[in-house]
Amino acid sequence: MSEFFNEKTIMENALIKQLKDKGWKYIPGNNLRRDNYEEPLLISNLVKKIEEINEDCFIGDEEIKQILNELQFRSSGIEGIKAIIDYYKFGIPIKIQKDRIVNYIKLFDYENIKSNEFIVSNQVIFQSANKTIRADIVLYVNGIPLVIIECKNPVSFSSKQGDAYIQIKRYEKSIPELFKYIQIGISAEDEIEYFPIVPWQEEVELYQWKSGEKASMEAIMEMLAPKVLMDIIKNFIFFRVKLGEATKIITRYMQYRAANKIVHRVINNLEGKEEKNKGLIWHWQGSGKTLTMIFAGHKLFYLSKMENPSIYYIVDRKDLEEQFKGDLDALNISFELISSVNELKDAIMHDDYKGKRGILLTLVHKFQPGQLKDLSKKLIKLSETESTIYNRKNIVSFIDEGHRTQYGALSAQMRVILKNSFFFAFTGTPISKKGRNTYEAFSYPPEEVYFDRYFITDSLKDGFTVKIVYKPRLEGEVSLKKEDLDVFLESEFDELPEDIREKVETDIGRRLNASKVILENPKMIKRVAADIKEHFLENVDGKFKAMVAAESRKACVIFKRELDKLLPKEYSEIVMTMNKEEKHREIREYYKELIERFHDSDLDNIKKEIVENFKEEKFPKILIVTDMLLTGFDAPILQTMYLYKLLKEHRLLQAIARTNRPYKDLKEAGVIIDYVGILNQFKKAFAMYSKNEMEGALYKLEDLRKEFTDKLEKLMQIFKDVPKEQYNRKTLLKAIEILTTKKNQGKEFLEDYRNLKKLFELLGPDELKIDYFKQFKWLTAVYIYYSRQVLKEPKQTKIDLNKYFARTLKYVYQSTEIKETEKNFPVVAFDEDYLKILSEKVNSREEQAANIVFTLNKLILVDKRKAPIYIAVADKVERILEHWKEEKKDYEQLYLEGTKIIKEINKLKSRQEKLNFSDFEYAILLILEQEIGKKENLSKDAKELSITLGKEMYEGFVLQPTAMKGIERELRSFLRKRMTDYHISYEEMNKLHGSVKEVIQEYGEKSKDK
Repeated sequence: MSEFFNEKTIMENALIKQLKDKGWKYIPGNNLRRDNYEEPLLISNLVKKIEEINEDCFIGDEEIKQILNELQFRSSGIEGIKAIIDYYKFGIPIKIQKDRIVNYIKLFDYENIKSNEFIVSNQVIFQSANKTIRADIVLYVNGIPLVIIECKNPVSFSSKQGDAYIQIKRYEKSIPELFKYIQIGISAEDEIEYFPIVPWQEEVELYQWKSGEKASMEAIMEMLAPKVLMDIIKNFIFFRVKLGEATKIITRYMQYRAANKIVHRVINNLEGKEEKNKGLIWHWQGSGKTLTMIFAGHKLFYLSKMENPSIYYIVDRKDLEEQFKGDLDALNISFELISSVNELKDAIMHDDYKGKRGILLTLVHKFQPGQLKDLSKKLIKLSETESTIYNRKNIVSFIDEGHRTQYGALSAQMRVILKNSFFFAFTGTPISKKGRNTYEAFSYPPEEVYFDRYFITDSLKDGFTVKIVYKPRLEGEVSLKKEDLDVFLESEFDELPEDIREKVETDIGRRLNASKVILENPKMIKRVAADIKEHFLENVDGKFKAMVAAESRKACVIFKRELDKLLPKEYSEIVMTMNKEEKHREIREYYKELIERFHDSDLDNIKKEIVENFKEEKFPKILIVTDMLLTGFDAPILQTMYLYKLLKEHRLLQAIARTNRPYKDLKEAGVIIDYVGILNQFKKAFAMYSKNEMEGALYKLEDLRKEFTDKLEKLMQIFKDVPKEQYNRKTLLKAIEILTTKKNQGKEFLEDYRNLKKLFELLGPDELKIDYFKQFKWLTAVYIYYSRQVLKEPKQTKIDLNKYFARTLKYVYQSTEIKETEKNFPVVAFDEDYLKILSEKVNSREEQAANIVFTLNKLILVDKRKAPIYIAVADKVERILEHWKEEKKDYEQLYLEGTKIIKEINKLKSRQEKLNFSDFEYAILLILEQEIGKKENLSKDAKELSITLGKEMYEGFVLQPTAMKGIERELRSFLRKRMTDYHISYEEMNKLHGSVKEVIQEYGEKSKDK
């Protein structure tokens, strides 16, 4: 096959070459030392490395047998896979016969990476029962398969991004035993993406590894460098069980980068290589800061140089503590929760004031100066002569939301007790104000403002978050006056808790309280609630969920009462602090109702149930909050926030970021409906941040409109020479020609159109859509035609369209033109009657030629059918595709060539049936005919040769060098005897020998299965 279409040449060989450059040893799949295709492990390699790595553990044959049993007899189900990950990280517990003690036998040497064996292999066959797969590339470490790479032809117009990923997901079901060992899947296409192997999940998230400005392939090589891959296996892949659902998590590139920066700073400081002992990590909301902290802390805890350290995770809100606790529990990481000041005292005094070791989680509020004053004095005094937590250096503190509560007495007390600790603060919204400066507290300005940063634009570009769009509503009706907003924006009152704000009596306080009165006004809330109902049902319900950010707890209750009049009561729930002693009657009464409704007096349990139901169940659909959940709350299904609360700067940025998590590739943006008017004062609202820091934080509706029109016009420009507003098949075929002639044009069109469709939905009833409706409708017809004709995809179900693209369905897919396009689309299955049905359903020669070209491409080059008849015509199909990509096409010639190939395929099928040949026998015959021409008795020779070779074949023979040598000897003897009959030279005989050998490797094993 030609290089242009050979995915092995294009992608596979390039990856192997770069992996070799990174230190991987290349061994072709058929040269691996294996006994059979059912065993995923390279047993001899594994045994050799186990003995070398654990040479002082007195491992004998009995121990080796135990180790192999632990691996091989572990199930390929969830529990078995969980155990395998633990074995990779910590070793396998084995009782050593010599001294009768249990030792953890290491599978990998993490201390000396070069002691491990790194093998890259390609075209590796695996079998399970009656299923066989051939993996493009497998990476083995010490004989254990850890990474699988599937390559797809990046220049084929009939393949699309994601095909390689789908292929690996199919493999997981076919060969489960293999995928209990493999941890990372990589799809190598236009973009190279990686993902955790989770066989029981239909879908997992895909990520791109990035390294500076390096291209996709160079970047993934950084990830697959032996040292980095081993680091990821040990420290950055975890089994997670949350809300009863098991999955795996794997690091994103910026998490890996930041976590290792922290680890290196700590180690370098301990080794005297640098003095810095803190750092500020600014990662945008939604980029996975909690996991970054966990990755870093977990790795530090197990480093021998840390000498049994103390790792503190310090948060500043009860709900964040619950979230952090849930994440640690989900990852099965052992930790201790310090839930009171007395428990903190115990942790400090433990082991003669050396302090507790391990991973500890607490609230900063436990560092109460009044209650720790005497202990602090004693600790400082004792530290003059003894080793204590005060002077011990192997302590690392991670501060979550480092912009808050890190400037007052609590923080000062924390720093007194943990005087020698390393401090790393994580924030998505740092503060730079007098007396409250995150940079001064945790970084080294001006030379190091951030230790690591991952800004909003980075996150948007990577797809870890979506953009946030704001839309003012009811302006002049319920929004505050500009002068009142200015007073708020210039004050510091919003930093005070609600109960304290109410007591402050100043002119500014009175003016702000006046604004609060307006925002608590039942009539105003009634009007806003009516608008929320209208907007929610029209734009959100059935697809996503929403949150109401109310000014106060009292306002939350009023909102709930009003929404209950307009929507079913189960649609909304309040999440806020309250108790039976509340001074506000409305809150007291609602608290009583809530307790009775949930049959539980523990408000924390109720809140937890409400939040979990919001994330996982149908109801509630709307959460009503005022302070709770405006930070740290992560629910991808949340798309819309109805803002009726005064917020600014970091608090506003954090609140609106609740809507920025992607959801099933369906959420184009988070939406903020601003009833207060605060976002119209964008510059003032975010005054503390620079333009660079705020880039991409928030978009106006006008920005969304412009993005829609720009993207639409870009797509229309592709078809500048095609008549628009015409839906006949001839016109649509002309559009498809353009998409399939230029490299990657079709894939880019698909991606851009899908984004355009999401924007169309997001814009709602915007008059702009009327102006561009005809163009969008025509592009939709092109999209449908391309998907059905070129990609051969089935029609999209009405259920999916109805749920997530209701407007597209209502206004576009239901239009007469689109209905006609779908109705008239010729669906022709490829069988013996293909040409006959095609001529009946399709009249134009151009469309007939196109259908044949796309069908052959999909059938033979993309789906890569392995029957010998398809291999026999592959070169001819490639020539047709090269002809198709020419600007001036001869459709009649394309049709005739394509018809000829299809007739040849049918003839080859018929001949195989008539001869009653297996694929193996037929492949030998076709190779003989291809190399020496059609001669009398060749079919007899092919049968005789297959019988002769078959005597030497048995299950797994391809893996046995002795068996293969015997087969090659028989093959060479057979061909030598017929050199005269075939009129071939020694050189030609050697070439034929190589071709038949490939057939043996491809079809011989399959013939034995039958």
